[in-house]
Amino acid sequence: MKTLLIIVVLLLAGYFWYGHVKGAANKPPVATDPWYMEVRATNAVEGRDIEMAMFARALDERDCTNGSKAEWAESVRRTCPTCVTQAPKCSKELPPRYAKLFDDARIPSAYLSANAGAARERDFRLVVYGLTDDEGVAVCEILRKELVKAFVGQTRCVKPSGG
Repeated sequence: MKTLLIIVVLLLAGYFWYGHVKGAANKPPVATDPWYMEVRATNAVEGRDIEMAMFARALDERDCTNGSKAEWAESVRRTCPTCVTQAPKCSKELPPRYAKLFDDARIPSAYLSANAGAARERDFRLVVYGLTDDEGVAVCEILRKELVKAFVGQTRCVKPSGG
């Protein structure tokens, strides 16, 4: 299950990517001027291209920019040297097909939905493309179980739409 290992590495890299946020483990701040970060990484696994896309809602442009520095890409390169990463992007809005992820809308792929529960956390969604529906649900549940070890906010897997 090399695929799972790579995805877990990417998830943890993404989570610690937001480690720049300082603050007590209290309620998360309210995003009054939200910006969105998008990071992607791909890897060929067992003859398939697996792509991980993570979307995070930052408090504002500065929060997004500070969180999207090269540390994320460097962390992925260290832990998954065969992964191809794209530079993290920050934008004021996400395209509608990705914005609906923050409403936990069902899409053709299963994805992890995480809502911040502490000041250092941010809401994010993690989609893994290139898996079957059953694989996607199974991988999402494993990721969720790993994430809750360090993430105090609410997490859930959103099942694929089936089409």
